[in-house]
Amino acid sequence: MRKAFALVISTGLLTALGGAAFADKGPGRFERADKNGDGFVSKEEFAAGRDEMFTKLDANGDGFIDQAELDKAREAWHQRANKPAQSDTGTQAQNKRRGFMERMDTNGDGKISREEFAAAGDQMFAKLDKNADGKIAKDEVPHHRKKSDAPASGDAPAQ
Repeated sequence: MRKAFALVISTGLLTALGGAAFADKGPGRFERADKNGDGFVSKEEFAAGRDEMFTKLDANGDGFIDQAELDKAREAWHQRANKPAQSDTGTQAQNKRRGFMERMDTNGDGKISREEFAAAGDQMFAKLDKNADGKIAKDEVPHHRKKSDAPASGDAPAQ
């Protein structure tokens, strides 16, 4: 589960696509995704956040997200978060940064289409919607669970 949610929040810029509805890190991200204020993030609200994130990431507006756009968005996120730029350019660091692209680019063409992004978001929504009621409650989001509800570090499921 942690890796699944990390897909959304990994790479510093989607802190996924987070599910993309939870893409902006920081206090209030759940509340911002809950547009109607009912205490839940519906599939529609989640999809709207995901679509907004895709549009932001697709800087050149060609309908695809490429690695250069991901790298640029990651750099901008680091600047906004006052985090040091990732200066490591070794193979391991490059592989880590490119992992998001590899997971999302299901047809292997080197870019993420809106459809690929949406499919990953749908999968993420299903994983976060623990009780399958079609909406995500705040306590279903890993970062919002009470410490007593969180699994012990050794209890995390293998992915």
